[in-house]
Amino acid sequence: MRDRFGREIDYMRISVIDSCNLNCYYCNPQDNNKNCQAINILSVKKVLCIVRAATRLGITHFRLTGGEPLLHPQIDEMVSQIKKIPGVRSVSLTTNAVLLAQHAKQLKEAGIDSINVSLDTIDASEYEHITKKPLLDKVEHGIDAAIECGITVKINAVLTPQTDVLALTGYASKKGTDIRFIEMMPVGEGHTNGVEPYEKVIGALLEVYGTPCHIDTENREEINSGYNNADNGPAEYYSFHGLDIRVGLIQAIHGKFCDTCNRIRVTADGRLMPCLGSSVTMDLVPDSCEFTDDLEKDFVIVQALKAAIKAKPGCHNFNDNAVTYTKTTETKTVETKTVETKTTELKAAEVNAARNMSRIGG
Repeated sequence: MRDRFGREIDYMRISVIDSCNLNCYYCNPQDNNKNCQAINILSVKKVLCIVRAATRLGITHFRLTGGEPLLHPQIDEMVSQIKKIPGVRSVSLTTNAVLLAQHAKQLKEAGIDSINVSLDTIDASEYEHITKKPLLDKVEHGIDAAIECGITVKINAVLTPQTDVLALTGYASKKGTDIRFIEMMPVGEGHTNGVEPYEKVIGALLEVYGTPCHIDTENREEINSGYNNADNGPAEYYSFHGLDIRVGLIQAIHGKFCDTCNRIRVTADGRLMPCLGSSVTMDLVPDSCEFTDDLEKDFVIVQALKAAIKAKPGCHNFNDNAVTYTKTTETKTVETKTVETKTTELKAAEVNAARNMSRIGG
């Protein structure tokens, strides 16, 4: 299905759980000393309803995220069941890989198409500083287990001023996995930790490997289809002499790719998010709905998805204080049956600074 700007929306990210077993400061800044505890979790049945409805609108690529999706007690079954739905072309997963070693074989058998591993450093002390957990060895075991199972693995590294580009790229090269460096979005701690991706990444690699070759990703069927070691995403890829892997940049700010965005998101509390750069979310299935059968429920979800795609903005407004969001709160008094409504105008940058990435499945 195309949105009102002509973009083909064929990709959905589903945050299946909002808890995590790490505490990365930029993702969960409000409590760096405790695990992010689960508030919401999507059941397998609900996820299958969402996917089934989405395929009816031409959405064929699905990525399971969190929180940490491997904390979901039925994640392997979920992947297997999604793969059986007609119209699904690919199912992928983004994980911190702490639990990947014990899930790799089951995920391969379930039919997972690819796994992205979030890994910001290969230095053990720096890893513990970022995540508040001394678990780098488990992550590396998880990566090795997935590769040994024949799963396509890519490494995602969120860029900060401290990121060691050469060390991470060297590690990815040894493992034979593509690596993508992701510009930190101005959400939560991202307002103070961002760096310019091309200058930091390409600049560092150029000094060692020479001038890069930009890989043409115009052919979306080949590069972004979910097959052939592709990502179905917005990465801009480069190759270097002496490196047999691709180095990708995902630049939400410095390389704004909104005009080619092909995705919508489902949050762990079962809401639709047309754009990560907006605070607008929509009910997937209103709590007040009562259904006589699955067909009726599917119809309601399809209508909600259509509304979300229609509401998708032309571009994100992460830092634009000229953009305001309207926040409406209601105070109900049951005894007197009165409702007090309060509306507040909030600046976009203020809204995004207060958001918590672990809750929105970025």
